Amino acid sequence: MSERFLGEVVLPGVAYSVAVARRCVEEMLTAAGHQVVEDARLIVSELITNALIHTASGLHGGVVTVEVVAVDVEIVRVEVTDDGAVTVPRSRVSGGDECHGRGLWMVERVSLRWGVRLLGAGQRAVWAETFTGQAVPACAGEDVTIGAAHSGRQVGG
Repeated sequence: MSERFLGEVVLPGVAYSVAVARRCVEEMLTAAGHQVVEDARLIVSELITNALIHTASGLHGGVVTVEVVAVDVEIVRVEVTDDGAVTVPRSRVSGGDECHGRGLWMVERVSLRWGVRLLGAGQRAVWAETFTGQAVPACAGEDVTIGAAHSGRQVGG
C-alpha cells in the first residue's frame, strides 16, 4: 500500500489547540478504519505541547499544523509543523522532581519511529509513526529509529 493522506488541521498556537488536535486526529483515524488511536492521540498531544512551549508557534499569532498519513493499513504518521525555534527536539529522561521534559520520551516509547524535518522559512516538522491495528508488533517501542520519513534535511535525536 502506498501512503494515504488522511487529513490536516491548522490550529492557533494556544493551549486549547492540544485538545482540538487530539479530537481531530481521533476522528481522522476512526473515519479511515484505524482501530487503536490512543497512541496517536498521545503523540499529537505531546508534539503540539512541545511546539507551544519551545517554538515560535506559542507566540502571539503562531500556528501549528497537524497532518495525518496512513503509512499502511495499521501504521499512521502524525506530523506537527511548528513555526520554528533555535533548538532541536531531543528525547531526554527527566528527574523525578521535574515538571516537564518527558514528552518526547513518551513519544519515543509509543512510536515505531520518530524524527524531525527542517522546512523552509524556519519551520520544522516533528513526526512519529505508530501502530493502529489490533495487535502491537514485537518491535514497537524497542530500538526506535530516529530519522526523516520524507525528503528534506534529517535531524537525529
